[in-house]
Amino acid sequence: MTAREKTMRKYAMLAVPAVLAGSMLAGSLLIGSVAQANEGDVLYVRGAMQQEVNAATNALWDIGNNAMSDTGGLDPAQMDDAKWARLADAAAALKLEAEKMATAGTIKAAAPGQEKVEEPGAYSMEDVQSYIDADPQSFRDLATGLAKHAQSISDAAKSRDAEAAGLLVGELDQVCEACHAKY
Repeated sequence: MTAREKTMRKYAMLAVPAVLAGSMLAGSLLIGSVAQANEGDVLYVRGAMQQEVNAATNALWDIGNNAMSDTGGLDPAQMDDAKWARLADAAAALKLEAEKMATAGTIKAAAPGQEKVEEPGAYSMEDVQSYIDADPQSFRDLATGLAKHAQSISDAAKSRDAEAAGLLVGELDQVCEACHAKY
């Protein structure tokens, strides 16, 4: 197996959760169950994740997976002005949402009426809320880390640093998983 094939296999494994998340979002939208992500100073985590975070993350992974070099970075030959702009914009959107999570006065796992809605294989919203309540500062710290990571992706995209951008997009799953493992 070539280095490129190994890298493609690695990124394919990252794409599966993104596709699943996107399909769950589509299903939620079809049945009208996605509530506002934020109301005033209250952050509804499920809504934020299903709306802005998933869209931005999927856009980043889409570019990363489709413009991958043999070394796992982005192949500059596969990147054009539109792709660099899309990468920077998606990273900026992710940063904005992560900053909202980091600075929210009140953090709720789900909007009113959504607490009992469960996704297959996911923690219940009651469990997530108990984890947030037990350590809200850790949630904020992890969100701050996500915002910083997204800013780094945006900076790499703006400077057209294909190797750094590819590496950072590839590392995004680990940044996300650090929070999902706890919350």
